[in-house]
Amino acid sequence: MPDIGGMEVVLDKLARHFQHRGHKSIVIAQRSRHNTEIPKLPYKVIYYPRPRSSVWLLQYVKHVLIREHKRHRFDIIHSHLAYPNGYIATKLKKKLRVPVIITSHKGDIIPESRYRQRLITRKRMCWALENADAATAVSSVLKNIIDELTLNKANSFVIPNGVDIPTDKPGLMPENCVQVSGKDFILTLGRLHHYKGLDVLLNAVKLLRDQRIEIPYLVIAGDGKEMANLQRQATDLGLNDKVIFTGAIFGDRKNWLLRNCKFFLQPSRAEGMPLTILEAMAYGKAVIGTKIGGISELVTNEENGLLVEPGDSMALSKAILTLLTRSKIAQMQKHAKAFASKMSWPVIADRYLELYRELLM
Repeated sequence: MPDIGGMEVVLDKLARHFQHRGHKSIVIAQRSRHNTEIPKLPYKVIYYPRPRSSVWLLQYVKHVLIREHKRHRFDIIHSHLAYPNGYIATKLKKKLRVPVIITSHKGDIIPESRYRQRLITRKRMCWALENADAATAVSSVLKNIIDELTLNKANSFVIPNGVDIPTDKPGLMPENCVQVSGKDFILTLGRLHHYKGLDVLLNAVKLLRDQRIEIPYLVIAGDGKEMANLQRQATDLGLNDKVIFTGAIFGDRKNWLLRNCKFFLQPSRAEGMPLTILEAMAYGKAVIGTKIGGISELVTNEENGLLVEPGDSMALSKAILTLLTRSKIAQMQKHAKAFASKMSWPVIADRYLELYRELLM
């Protein structure tokens, strides 16, 4: 899985935990457009070329699935996209005599999805969700979308994302974060896309500065197509001395940021169930998020963080100021850590394994 995003992390964590429990995991994934490096993983990954059309050129995916089933005799096929993968797997389930589960992580089924915008792919996706043996969603909001798309005919469930419980390892400070060593900083982490609302966050920081409020460094960790726009915005707002863009960040460097930040921000316009919030909570960090879908299922306002309306820079600036000045943040941190402890990856992996067993009975 050379392109690492939230869905790929989920798939990797599940495959590792299934392997640990004695189940053979085989991942079938399309090749990356950009990253040609093949990572070393503790489970087998079979790559297929990226289809040139999401409608007509899907035969190679079908061929790979049939070929690998002949080799490995799958007990379960679990697709982490409703379309096209879930559609192809569901079409083959009678021929292969294997139960099919489809999990949606957001991007395939939300109204903005290109698969929903086109009639033929929308019909295929709805058919797949309705005819799969089970359709799971990572949040209640996404389950409601599945039920709406299938007129409540899908066998739908919510199984949320999980989180790694941190060890005592201190992590490793990123090389471009030297200036925050020993100082307060606030953190946001993830792909730099428009729906993450980071432009709103920069405007909120500018509002605080205009009020002559002493603000900590803002670390924006991640990479994506909005990087240049966000860097330009930070320059235009006069925030270059307070905003640090780290680029893509993983492993010990990511852990150092999560362990040492003052609190975490997720000002998204749309989300499924963001792993980064769970990761921050696992480190005992209060979270400022937005009143949308999967975020409001993780963040309880005034308990383990604060919630604001998406796109509202003023409200976001007030929430930042609240966590910077309020002593109650210690209680929020305690609640955040307790919440994350109930959502560890072993717990979530067991929920999927239990669903697999039910479908095989």
